[in-house]
Amino acid sequence: MNRAIHAFGAIPLAGAGAGMTVAAAAGLAFGSGGGADPLVGAVALAVAGVSLGYVAVRETRDALKTDGFGVTRVDLGNAAAVAVGAPLTFLLSVRVGVGPVVASALVGLCASLLTETYAAPAYCGSFVGMATPAAGADPGSVVAAGLVAGGVFVLAKRAFNGFGGKLGTTAFVGCLSVAAFGGLAPGTETVPEPTVAAGLVGAAALAALATFILSVRLDHGPVVGSAVVGLVAGIVCPPLFSAGDAVAAVAFCASFAGMATPERIPGTGAMLLAGGVAGTAFVGASPYFVGFGGKLGTIAFAACLLTAGLLSLGSVLVPVDGDAVTG
Repeated sequence: MNRAIHAFGAIPLAGAGAGMTVAAAAGLAFGSGGGADPLVGAVALAVAGVSLGYVAVRETRDALKTDGFGVTRVDLGNAAAVAVGAPLTFLLSVRVGVGPVVASALVGLCASLLTETYAAPAYCGSFVGMATPAAGADPGSVVAAGLVAGGVFVLAKRAFNGFGGKLGTTAFVGCLSVAAFGGLAPGTETVPEPTVAAGLVGAAALAALATFILSVRLDHGPVVGSAVVGLVAGIVCPPLFSAGDAVAAVAFCASFAGMATPERIPGTGAMLLAGGVAGTAFVGASPYFVGFGGKLGTIAFAACLLTAGLLSLGSVLVPVDGDAVTG
């Protein structure tokens, strides 16, 4: 099959990341009720757009350069794992009542213990299953979104690999597809007030760093690293903080950024930045796509693309002198 098919996976992911960036910028600029400076908002959105667009175009181009597209048995298994993970997580979250963060983290952790091959797609499916009744989610819509996400997972297998949040963005595309046919509709929410927002951004930075350490430094891998952070946050934060549910959600969101490989987000400093960006975007995007599965992952994905773009553009604009002497 033609290698151009890779674009059918890359383009929806890039579009979802761009859309979430616009939503976050709108929320930050106008959602607090305290007024906004359109010029500042426009400049911030322009910087984000250039950085994210630079990486998205580069990655889509690279995907088109890979070998021709083909579907293997592993691909079929991956799609099935996504499709199974979605309703399983939804049942744990809504019917059992453990909530979306704990349900998704449990599915991801159990999947990683049972099968290394299909842990990532099962975790992807769990993000579809984080859809809530606030968006009108029911077992039928979740199953449908899981099937679409499974197809996108296979189509995008050569695109954006190593970027945190790719799995969640794949899930988000599945939910958006179902929403387009009336199967889901976003709920309502407001932007957190400034004191809470500052705490959420700090929590996000720490959660991303903790995931990165578990995944890379301690060599537990990205699924386990994220699932452990999410499980701890989902159990500990709600009873501990007045905004505990939001803290658990932003920590889980940032843990997806922490799943990035060192080739994409190099080092702890860059990961702290990516986590902080994810936390800021989480705050801004609060009123949008409420109850959609994959929203948190898409926020993390956009944050990783933005961070990688800033680092890449920075190295171009301010090149490092290869002859410099360091102490």
